[in-house]
Formats: sequence, structure tokens, C-alpha cells
Amino acid sequence: MMSLIHTLIAVITLVSSANAFFPYFPPYMCAEDGQCVNQPNSPRDVKDEVSGIASLKISQRWPKTEVSRDQQVRRTVNKLIRKYNHPSQARGSARDSVEKRRGTNTYSVQTAANPAQTNSAGINQDGTDFSYFAQVQFGSANTPLYMLLDTGASTTWVMGPSCGSDACKSHDSFGAADSKTFKTTTDPFSVAYGAGSVRGTLASDSVSIAGMKFQMTFGIANITSDDFKYFPIDGILGLSLQKGSTPSFIETLVASKAVKSNIFGISLNRASDGDNTGEINFGAVDNSKFTGSLNYLPVSANSAGDWAIPMANVGFGSNQAGVTGKLAYIDTGTSFIFAPPDQAAAFYAVVTGAKILSTGATVTYSVPCDTTTALTFTFGKTTYSVSPKDWVSASVNGVCTGNVFGRTIVADSWLLGDTFLKNVYAVFDVDQTRVGTSRVDRLVENMG
Repeated sequence: MMSLIHTLIAVITLVSSANAFFPYFPPYMCAEDGQCVNQPNSPRDVKDEVSGIASLKISQRWPKTEVSRDQQVRRTVNKLIRKYNHPSQARGSARDSVEKRRGTNTYSVQTAANPAQTNSAGINQDGTDFSYFAQVQFGSANTPLYMLLDTGASTTWVMGPSCGSDACKSHDSFGAADSKTFKTTTDPFSVAYGAGSVRGTLASDSVSIAGMKFQMTFGIANITSDDFKYFPIDGILGLSLQKGSTPSFIETLVASKAVKSNIFGISLNRASDGDNTGEINFGAVDNSKFTGSLNYLPVSANSAGDWAIPMANVGFGSNQAGVTGKLAYIDTGTSFIFAPPDQAAAFYAVVTGAKILSTGATVTYSVPCDTTTALTFTFGKTTYSVSPKDWVSASVNGVCTGNVFGRTIVADSWLLGDTFLKNVYAVFDVDQTRVGTSRVDRLVENMG
């Protein structure tokens, strides 16, 4: 969940960093379920008028795949690197309750329980803890689309009705015929990915998220890369702080004054825990989702608009790896954890029984399948545990892989995706440019 970089491709083109979508598929996943995807070798929201609190539903679905996960992993890494390169932007003149989608998109989702807190919504998933997305309504008819929520991206776009790419054939779309308030332009936009790109034109219309509704400019894609063929998302909703030539979702939210505080909190459910209680809140945190207090750290001035905070150390139980003074990019658009190879090696050096499994562009490690010790991250003076349920893969032919991969996405920095986020309640504070984290109640892990 780092993910991709929205890229500038022409003087009259809005080119956004595509950090919103980062599909990395470790090799073990191919062997585990027999579903594999090719990957290239190259690198890298209901407003409450009284309380001012809003929330939206997020869903999580597993991709349909037909090629090697090993190749999928390389593709994901490629996208993440492109995502965090942050080129400038410019614009020119020219398994429980299962819910079926309407139209072309027939992917199934596992629905979450209704949150107890006002203005909150469940985070649905398909039971695989892979990618998280929200149902967002567009235009006068409130056309629902599943939008990947990506804190590593700022550009928002949807698949358009004229898109002839294979990926678009299995997804829902949005265009002029779907809304009386749709306003199109001739201004092109492009989001570059490692394995391809999304291209189309800019448009504006109403966007409704959790009861909030406002006008917004976003991309209508008429060409997409094959990556999206394997995922249920109909588009991407960018949640980063990056700024471009058109207002981002975050900028639009702030300008709308829809909530008292411009923050959003995210709690991601782990499928194996049983009942799905994941949720997202806008305007206020859900105090029932965590224990203790929130630990806030300022977003780095060098993060180019990403939610990156200083990380004090990484460890295995009580053994610290000595990886200090680094930045951690908190990215909901990435499923796993990525670190520069030398720093990943330092971590695995303190993991009992860890061995190099594969080398190359991405270094993977095997770990004992009976590992019960938590992976730890320290921010400030607070240490958080990541359950082995999340950082240790299932056994494939007797081999378990660590979900911390050695690959540089951002120089000298770590990318913390859903593997980490399932273990904390995370608050993204736009007003004060900071990230808050707190432990979640379900964690009872061995700190070894």
C-alpha cells in the first residue's frame, strides 16, 4: 500500500504521481493460491451539520490474477519507486456478508459491521487483508464507484465509459451520460506507472463521501494499464498532502469546511480475527478503536507532501536492529513493508532463524513458520508491535516469508503499508501536518 507516483508527461498534461496504487505480490503468494501476475524488472469520505464529523466505508478486495506473483511483486515495487519520485505537476490548456457490485464490476466484498460511532463507516474486505477502498458517489445520480484509498497519492481519477483497455471491461465507469452536472474539459491528464499508465482528460462534478458533497476536479481515464485488470478498484482517491495544479481531495475537503477538524482516522481489520470491525472516520477519531493516547509526530518537511514521519528504531521483540534516524512513509495504498536492502538485512540479522530466500531487485527472507515474536517499530518513545500474523506469511511448501522486503522505494526510508497499519489506529491530521498512532486492543503478542 511505497505505492505509485503521479507523473508529468507533457506541457499541457496533468501528470500525477501514481503512489495511489502499489500492487506488490510476493512470490509465495503465487505458490500459495496459484494465481500469478506478470511484473516488470525495472524499479520503482456523511457530514454531520452539528458535530462536523464524517466517515466513509472502505472495502478490501483481492485481485483476480492469472500470472506469476513473483512478477506481480516486481511490478508493485516498480510502481512504488515511480510513486515516490515526486516529479512536478502541470496542467495545460488542452467471506461473511457478501455484496455484489452493479454493472460490469462483479467482484465480491466482505462487509464490515456497522460502527457504533456517529459518522463512521465500516471498512469492508474480501478476507485477504490486501487492498482497501471506499465506495464513493459521483455526479447528480450518485454513481457509486470503488476507489482505492491511498495516503501515498494526491491525484483522484476514475475509469471512463470510453476506456477500451482490458482492465476497464471488468470495472464500473463514470462519465457525462451518468450525471446532469458533469463538466468535461479537453485538458489531458496522465498517471505514469512502472508497467504502464492511466491516461484521459480532466472533468469536474460532485463527489459524495460519507455524506459530504462538493465539486471536485478529477481524471476520467480512457486508457489504463493491465495492472487494474487484477484489482476491483474503479479508480483512486488520493489522500496525500501533495499539491498540484488542480485541488486535491484533501485541499477540496479543507475548502469545503465539511468537518470541524481536517483529520481522518483509519482502523484496518485483520480477516483472521473474525468479525470485521474496521472503519474510517473524518473529523474526529474513534476512541474505542485504540488503547492509551495517540502519539503524534510531525510530518517531515522533506517528504514532498507524503505522510512521512521520523522512525526511531526497528526490532524483533526486544532486540533492536539499530536502524535509527530514518523516515517511515505511512501508506494505505501498499500492502507490505519495504526497506532499503541494507536496513532490511539489519532487521533480519536480529530475527532468529531468518535466511535470505531470494536476491535481485527485491531481497526476500524466509523466517521460521513457528515465529511468535512481534516485529516492532519505535516512533518517538513509543514502540508498536506488528503481529507475526501480519509480518510472517503462511507456509508454502514448508517455507514462510517475512513481509518486510529489501527494496529501496524512497532513499534511506521505510515504506509502511497495511502490514503495519493493521496493528495500529492511525490518524492523519491535515490541520497540524502530523500523524498520530496508538495501539489497538487486539494485540497480545510475544515481545520476545
